[in-house]
Amino acid sequence: MRAIWMVFGVAAVVATTSLAHAQIRVVNWNLAKWRGVPTAIESVIEALDQDDHAGFAHPVTVFTVQEADTQTYQELLGMLGSEWSAATYTNTNEDNYGGAQACFYHAATVTEDPSGHDDTYTEAGRRADRWRFTVNGFDDPPVSFYVYSAHLKASNNSSAELDRETGAIRIVDNMQELPANSRIIVTGDMNFYDNAELGYLAFLAGGLQDPLGTGSWGGGSNTLKHTQSPRTIQAGGLASGGLDDRFDFQLGTESMYGTGGLTLINGTYRSVGNDGNHYNVAINAGTNSYWPSDISGSNDLAHALHDASDHLPLVADYRLPAILDASFGGCEVGTVLVGYPVACTLDLANTGSEAVPGGTAMLDWSFEASGVLGGNVSSGSLAAGDASQHELVVDTSVAGVFDDELNVTSTDDLTQHAPATLSVSGQVLRHANPSFVSDVDNDFYVYFLEIDPDSGDVPLSIQFWNYGWDSDQSRMDIDEISIPEAPVTFLGGTWNNVGPFAVSLPFTIDTNGLEPGTIVRPVTILTSDEDLPGEDTNSLQFILNITVREPVSSCDGDVTGDGVTDIADLLALLDGYGGTDPLLDLNQDGVVDINDMLAILSDYGCA
Repeated sequence: MRAIWMVFGVAAVVATTSLAHAQIRVVNWNLAKWRGVPTAIESVIEALDQDDHAGFAHPVTVFTVQEADTQTYQELLGMLGSEWSAATYTNTNEDNYGGAQACFYHAATVTEDPSGHDDTYTEAGRRADRWRFTVNGFDDPPVSFYVYSAHLKASNNSSAELDRETGAIRIVDNMQELPANSRIIVTGDMNFYDNAELGYLAFLAGGLQDPLGTGSWGGGSNTLKHTQSPRTIQAGGLASGGLDDRFDFQLGTESMYGTGGLTLINGTYRSVGNDGNHYNVAINAGTNSYWPSDISGSNDLAHALHDASDHLPLVADYRLPAILDASFGGCEVGTVLVGYPVACTLDLANTGSEAVPGGTAMLDWSFEASGVLGGNVSSGSLAAGDASQHELVVDTSVAGVFDDELNVTSTDDLTQHAPATLSVSGQVLRHANPSFVSDVDNDFYVYFLEIDPDSGDVPLSIQFWNYGWDSDQSRMDIDEISIPEAPVTFLGGTWNNVGPFAVSLPFTIDTNGLEPGTIVRPVTILTSDEDLPGEDTNSLQFILNITVREPVSSCDGDVTGDGVTDIADLLALLDGYGGTDPLLDLNQDGVVDINDMLAILSDYGCA
């Protein structure tokens, strides 16, 4: 006995500190009102933390005790270490019947909500207790579950069976008072003799499921299911009979089974110390191979179980929910131009820590988005510690401001941080659109001008617009203007961030020495969007069609039309003096006379 106590006692401290915040291990054990050997009880309790029969060890999280009379409760308070806390304990004269129900838990992993405690009368002076626990550190959403402990009426007769049925129905009725879809584990010594028992059937009808199935548990072929009695010696009030009955159970609601959070890890439900080779004999008869690789430890455990109680403890391990971590990497869209390719990287991870194989639920995720992320749809699964990346295309085909969301959801309602909502915001701008007309899109224009020769420098201003500009369109930069040939000169300038106002390009035309006729000068203007991702260029062209007019005299005495009033005009008038030539009749009195001569002389020298 001392060997198992020493081996497990030292290791238990290490396991408790290193795995406190990992999976959930639930144990129920009928301690038969403390009739067993205390040191054997302590050895078994220590072994429960170290039981790796299912492939891994893990500290007990919740420990329910049947036949927990006042002495049993007080003894356990003194025996269990400081890492244990006692859940609400009530005892209404139950010491005189089947004993009360007690519950202890590791406060590092779960916390009792005292308001969730209740006890229900189950006939024969017995009561079933209910406790509500929340899992520490899992609060988005909160993760809670209920644990019942019951000790239904014993004896293999019709009256006792009816009492057990009544007790089971009352527990089921009490379960109906809880919120819909509550996670519930019903533990205890039910004293069911076979799978046709009315109480067992009442539990099944009430929504509870049996991890071992609903088939028979009688006979030698079902030895692994048996929990009572590990003894063939009746002494000290402990029952004998050998290991041939399945009296102890952990039944759960449907939500406790599957692959989500707070579900039973397959293969972990077992009666401690039962190696399947001890049918109708004591658990310590001959060799025990519960731990096949540690026969000595198995034998020590079997001796402790034999001396501790007339029931074997039941152990089951439950996984914790997945933890969703969803974030965008490199998804600062900002402001871009229509059509610019943008993609966001979605980082997904299941950050649940898996202290034991399968101890954290798979993260079954999916996402479907709308708005600029519309069309991005996907789903998948991630084991604890795994991560994945997904490229999401941002639709930039439509101009406007956007602020859209991506929702990552999980099929498991206990998945932490689910649904996760990620935001993508920014603005898409139309390209700038240069036009020579303010209200029509026109990229080509011909300017017709008439000028007089030798009339000096003629100024010219060419206007154009960022057509259709509003807050959803890029501003416009003027990047280059082709240099026209003489006599046209561009006076220069810079124009950027053109929005609602016109651009005026300054030119001049040098008229000096121009011959009458037509001059054609093309000019090309290159523009671009403002400096943003996806910027593009545009060009527009205008043509100056310049007509140089024939010279027109402005001298009144210039009858020869050579642009100057001089001796040639006097000679012409003398030659036609006295006649009626209208070109020489400057005063228009019908005759070329002295008055016309005086008019030429008064204008003499005009050029």
